[in-house]
Amino acid sequence: MTPGAFAALPSQALDQLRAVARTGRWGRGGLLFHPEDPAETLYLLTRGSVRLYSLGAGAREVTLVVHLEGELVGVQALRPGQTYDRYAECADDTEALMFSRETLERVLRDSPEIAQALTEQIVSQTASLQGRLAGLVFHEVSQRLALTLLDFADRQGDWDGEQPFALQDRLSHQELAHIVGSTRETITKLLGEFRNRGLLDLGYRRIVLTDREGLLEAGREPLR
Repeated sequence: MTPGAFAALPSQALDQLRAVARTGRWGRGGLLFHPEDPAETLYLLTRGSVRLYSLGAGAREVTLVVHLEGELVGVQALRPGQTYDRYAECADDTEALMFSRETLERVLRDSPEIAQALTEQIVSQTASLQGRLAGLVFHEVSQRLALTLLDFADRQGDWDGEQPFALQDRLSHQELAHIVGSTRETITKLLGEFRNRGLLDLGYRRIVLTDREGLLEAGREPLR
């Protein structure tokens, strides 16, 4: 369950979480839930990643966020009588600890440490989502792509920029387009430009970041 707020829990608290949870496994493209499903289960990702999306005009998929290892999916389950109101699709082979609302309420009541970790994780994810939504308004596509790549690196570990950093998730150009709010053709072109500038290296569904300062600059200013 690393990284994320839950990674800082003592081993005893982690063992307590695992003991009361069910474990779910899904292949790439599997759905954890649909919008109309009753929100009865909270998911804590232990492997893989999950894309939350809604359907816009013309059944166009609008990606809201991509959750990584150590993050929570389906926080609507914390409130009775809710539905999930969106799709949750696995972007890779994925595993998660699954908690019913009743089980979670009991664990939170018995363990202040777990309750604090849950709160910290929700606050972190909310801040990340707010930052992404602000980026969609104020940044151009090249800036959003650079910031998205840096965000993935920061959420997967501490990248100091001294060595290349391989993103764990096997993101396709289409998936990045969903996340950034652009088209696959534009993302392919921009990734090629980033590679030409030495900011990253590309393989099949594989992205290796090579220049942290260059990506930070690309996030501040649109490509010229």
